[in-house]
Amino acid sequence: MTSASADHLLRGLALDGTVKFVVADTTTINRRLREMHDAGPLGTMALGRVATAALMLAAGLKHKQQLGVQINGEGPLGEIYAIADPDGAVRATVTDPRADTGGLKLADGIGPGRLTIVRRLEEDAPAYRGVVALVDGGIGADIAEYLLSSEQIPSAVSVGERLGPEGVEAAGGFLVQALPDADPEALERLVKRIGRLPPLGDLLAGGLTPEGLLDRLFDGAQILARTDLSLTCPCTREHFARKLCTLGSAELARMTDELPETVLECHFCRSQYIFDREQMNALLYGARMYEQAN
Repeated sequence: MTSASADHLLRGLALDGTVKFVVADTTTINRRLREMHDAGPLGTMALGRVATAALMLAAGLKHKQQLGVQINGEGPLGEIYAIADPDGAVRATVTDPRADTGGLKLADGIGPGRLTIVRRLEEDAPAYRGVVALVDGGIGADIAEYLLSSEQIPSAVSVGERLGPEGVEAAGGFLVQALPDADPEALERLVKRIGRLPPLGDLLAGGLTPEGLLDRLFDGAQILARTDLSLTCPCTREHFARKLCTLGSAELARMTDELPETVLECHFCRSQYIFDREQMNALLYGARMYEQAN
């Protein structure tokens, strides 16, 4: 499943090459995530912000590498997880997309917890994981804390949206990171400039593009790459058939006897894959053959 989208991301350098940036418009992706998961306001914010953060962090990876942003909190939203790659593809899920705390503060929906960044640099290699405690619960400040404490990179991170009666009006984010030779006084001026910005969702809802956002952040910026973004899930029927086989022949036989149909759902895109008894019997035969061979 892939969604068509005008969303895009820009990355490059500013302040005479001493600062690198990523800016993104993820409005369409946020809208599709809300629809796909039938999410309430808090669920929409959680899905969209984590997806946007994952896209920005993955922008500097190499082809076929992936990055995951995982939030595990004690609040009613439960786990929030997004996976993105440098080609601009992202998918995201949340345990309870309809969670409601009676307010619109995302931190209340997440609660105390931890942020995990998962980097998979080679397809068959173990993933690298970095974990920090949540410091804010709004996602942006939590990502900045991770980058500072785990990777020693001073960063400013903002992810946000504006919600309206019809759903997501606009959404996006920016990531600004200081390189080792950055001038402290120039960075201080940049921090003050960022602090004076209106809420990001309001800027984007007012028609500001990622290109326009760069003009608000810097007096001059060098754009090195533009990437179109999409909501993409790689799940297939074959993938879920293999997962069923890994349950073993005894469990498959029990499911085939007890259920007229076995229904599996992808927790990222909510696609359903239905296996009737005839199809389950074929998988059962395959599972038995595999067990005999091993």
